[in-house]
Amino acid sequence: MFGLLPKNLEFFDCFERAAANAVHCAELLWDLAKSGEINNFDRQGAITEAEHVGDRITHETLERLEKTYITPIDRDDIHRLISRIDDVVDATEAVAQRMMYYKITSISDAFRNQCEVLVKATRLMGATVTTLRHMKDRGRKAGISVDQLIIDVHTAEEEADSIHHKFLGELFESGLDAFQVIKWKELHELVEEAIDYCDDVACMIRGIMLKNM
Repeated sequence: MFGLLPKNLEFFDCFERAAANAVHCAELLWDLAKSGEINNFDRQGAITEAEHVGDRITHETLERLEKTYITPIDRDDIHRLISRIDDVVDATEAVAQRMMYYKITSISDAFRNQCEVLVKATRLMGATVTTLRHMKDRGRKAGISVDQLIIDVHTAEEEADSIHHKFLGELFESGLDAFQVIKWKELHELVEEAIDYCDDVACMIRGIMLKNM
C-alpha cells in the first residue's frame, strides 16, 4: 500500500529502473546482432523477459501514481515519461521478434552499427534520466551536464539517421527480392524508432526541468 504523502523519490527510482532496463534490452539486441545467432532461444528469451520487466515497471509506476496524492512532478509528465521509456523497450523487443519471424540468416554491418547506436542512445538516455532527481540543484555544473547529455542523445539520433538513410540507398540497389527489401526496411525502421524514443525521453526531461527549476 503506497502512502499518500511519500518522499516522492520512488518515482525517480521507477524512471531509473525503467531506463536501466531499456539499456539492458538494447545491449541484448546488439549482442544478438553481433553474434548472428538469430534463433538462439536464450538470447531471444532474455530480450522478451526485458520487455516484460519494462511492462511491470510501467504498471508499478502508474499504480503508484493512482495512489499518490502529492507527486514530485506533474502527473501527466510522470505518465508520459514512463510510457515513452517503455516504448524504447517495446520497439527494441519488436526488432528481435521480427528477426526471428522473418528467419533472418545473416546480419549486415549497417544493422550491427545501428544496433550499436541504439545502445549508445539508451545509455545516454539513462544518464539523462538520472539527472531528473537532482533538478532542484541549480549548480552550474549540473546544468551543463544535463544540456550536454541531451545534445549527445540527439547526436546519436542523427548518427542513426545517417546510417539508416545510407542503408536504404544501398538496399534498393542490392538486387534483393522485394520480400527481403521489405523485411530489412522494417527492421531498420524499428531500430530507428527506438532511438527516436530515446531522443523523445531526453527532450521530455528537459521540458520537465524547465517547468520545475
